[in-house]
Amino acid sequence: MSTQHKTYLPYLTNAEVAEAVRQQRVLILPLGTVESNGPHQLLGCDFIISEQLASQVVERTSALRMPTFHYGISEFHSGLPGTFTLPEALYAQMLDTLMREAHRNGFERVLLLNCHRHNHQTIEVLGRTLRREIGMALSVIDPLEVVREIAKDQFADDPPGAIGHGGEPLVSLIAHLNPDEIRLDLAPPPGAADFQGLPHRGSARFRFQGANVGLFPLAEEINPSGGWVDLSHTNAQRGRVAFERLCDYTVSFVQAFSCMPTQISA
Repeated sequence: MSTQHKTYLPYLTNAEVAEAVRQQRVLILPLGTVESNGPHQLLGCDFIISEQLASQVVERTSALRMPTFHYGISEFHSGLPGTFTLPEALYAQMLDTLMREAHRNGFERVLLLNCHRHNHQTIEVLGRTLRREIGMALSVIDPLEVVREIAKDQFADDPPGAIGHGGEPLVSLIAHLNPDEIRLDLAPPPGAADFQGLPHRGSARFRFQGANVGLFPLAEEINPSGGWVDLSHTNAQRGRVAFERLCDYTVSFVQAFSCMPTQISA
């Protein structure tokens, strides 16, 4: 197999890595977590989407796929079965080390594909730190956020409770990518309980006198199922459409990202 057709970093030799660096190929790192998402949804749904997306994108670009970083910050769900969480400090250290190792090997641009919201703040801080300290260009795409924009026509008729933990558009994407593993027949009733008498607006946002306030219940205090969304409109067909658009979008970005300067602007 020639170097130009090798898309998975561990399958390259050291000479081929040196050539990939010379060509300024972008690295893609799929991220996610392993956590409870309800009886209907797969524990690894976040990284599954990132990994499948990365696999498709590297076949259509010059980018290389790094081994998936499966674990993330899932402290909120740590009381529910199947959740494996990393402390934020350890997660930040591990991701920082991986990126600095990529830069030490000569790679200047890394795209992170991250479906797990609780990883984002750490990634944002890391991206600025690496740019300031070593001039590395780090970018992140949240596939779920992108799909809500570029495939919103597919989800326009959803009920208000369809978006949330274990919900859309993630469920339709997994229904397309892993139709034999997802268990939509076991989906729990939608809705999460109030906390301290306040209606929920998310895992850490609750409504108080007309505005949101931050409170920090454990997942089992507001919904022990691990998922609390309305999946009445979920289907694999719209997941297929959304995933195809997501692949096209990410391919376009990788092509643009590969030409962006890594030097800090004056």
